[in-house]
Amino acid sequence: MFYMTTIHWIVVALFVLLFIILVILSFKEKNPKNRIIMIISSFFVVLLGAIIALFAAEKFTKKSKLLSYDNRRDLMSESIIFNGKLKNTGDYKLGYCKVEVKLTNNVYKMGRPKDSFFKPRGLDSIFGDKKEYKSNSVKEEFLVAKNIKPGEIKRFRVKMKYPPYFNNTSAKLTLNCH
Repeated sequence: MFYMTTIHWIVVALFVLLFIILVILSFKEKNPKNRIIMIISSFFVVLLGAIIALFAAEKFTKKSKLLSYDNRRDLMSESIIFNGKLKNTGDYKLGYCKVEVKLTNNVYKMGRPKDSFFKPRGLDSIFGDKKEYKSNSVKEEFLVAKNIKPGEIKRFRVKMKYPPYFNNTSAKLTLNCH
């Protein structure tokens, strides 16, 4: 669940009011079967509209920014450590922030082998010859901060396993706050 601001509560109140109006209007229908169908359909339409409006309010009220980050390798434990700062740039409190780290092994800089993109497979790959597949990208998500006030800057530190077969790695950090 996400942190509800006053804008979220206003959106919820508007859609509850809309549902009440639609129910009152559906009671003007003489046929009881049609009345029930109108109430149920108006419930689902209002529910869908409320969900879309809440996601839109979430996107435009919760703003954050990844100010800076750096990384270093820890060879002893075969891991990579990211240190950084994030800031709540919006006007409302953030419930939590997650950082998604994606490491990609750059095969272009390694003098790309001929079979780096296309690996022909035959019947031997189905019945035998079980070679271990090594992925060229690793993605992990970390919870880095909770309850951030507007304008507040938080430091974070993330440690993740670094695949030993990676060379010339590029890292991409994505911040996601609610």
